[in-house]
Amino acid sequence: LLDRCHHLYYLHFTDTTVLISHNYSALILSSIHSITTVSHQTTIMKSIYTALSLLLLSTGASAKDYDYSDYINAAEPTEEGSILLLGDSWAAIAGDYAANICGLSNSRLVTNDAKSGTTAAQWAEGETAVGSMEKAEYDYEYVWLSLGGNDFLDNKCDIDISEEVAANIVTVIGHIVDNSPNEDIKILYFGYSVPSDDVCGNGITAQLFEEQGAIIFEAIKASAYADYVTTFDISEMFVKWGNGGLSDSYYYYDEIHLNQMGYLHLFSSYKVQRFFGCSAAQTIELKGISAVVEGKDNPSHLAGTVITALLGLVMGVIGLVLAVNFIKRKLAMRNSSAKVDLLEPDERAETGDYVVVKEEKAVMA
Repeated sequence: LLDRCHHLYYLHFTDTTVLISHNYSALILSSIHSITTVSHQTTIMKSIYTALSLLLLSTGASAKDYDYSDYINAAEPTEEGSILLLGDSWAAIAGDYAANICGLSNSRLVTNDAKSGTTAAQWAEGETAVGSMEKAEYDYEYVWLSLGGNDFLDNKCDIDISEEVAANIVTVIGHIVDNSPNEDIKILYFGYSVPSDDVCGNGITAQLFEEQGAIIFEAIKASAYADYVTTFDISEMFVKWGNGGLSDSYYYYDEIHLNQMGYLHLFSSYKVQRFFGCSAAQTIELKGISAVVEGKDNPSHLAGTVITALLGLVMGVIGLVLAVNFIKRKLAMRNSSAKVDLLEPDERAETGDYVVVKEEKAVMA
């Protein structure tokens, strides 16, 4: 990290070059990792990501006619961190962008074996995943599984089939784990975001999609393969305020499927980045691209980012102050303990530190 701190990284947007000293940020973030708990890390890092996104927006980089696909496969792919995509169209379409899931300066080897229009029932009954693993070109480190959406829609959003769908998905996960040459295979399942239109009718699409997702998540967590699977809910990731709980059509090319910006927004989310082992600097890079493009293309996104950044800065400062105070207390306790240990038994009895310790024990008793 110290070596990388001497370099600056360039991101290119159409005719404008944005200069980002993200390696300095990576050093700060790594320091935060070493002195805080996981929950504090999440809060602090999210705040810093948001603040840096605001910095990118302030550069005035042009996003007009920006096409994310222009930068796909910008770097030579490596087998480390290779990804296998399985399931339906959500994964199949994502195959065009998944190679750069950790930023444009890093490219993963991706095998897209997802099949549009397929259901969890078809994958479970046909043991499709078994075939995918048997013909695997690499010892994949990651698998993104997307199943259940077509089962639900084909049955007119009948929530009663959710348990059956969940059971089929668990079966497919078992096929992946049992046939993978990699004993440490990591599987990601986050379901689907709420559609951008009321595809289920009666204004209850959002509710039904969230309920189905919850049932599937619970089934996975209760299965024998739970340790291999990371789950989190993205149902509300694209929801637009005042839109009846439905997602913002800005991120969709139809009512069900994400467009380029949708996948960029999804991939740059903190939980996805963390699952795929992306570094802090890589996350900042992708998060910055997402913020710039969304902000320039849609003023409402820009306003939201500015407000969130201001709140994030406040939270970040509070988190850093707490971290510094925590370190000071730890150092003070360590120095006090070392001082007492160096004294002889007779000398310890004469020190204020030793007397205070004895008094504290007496009070506690």
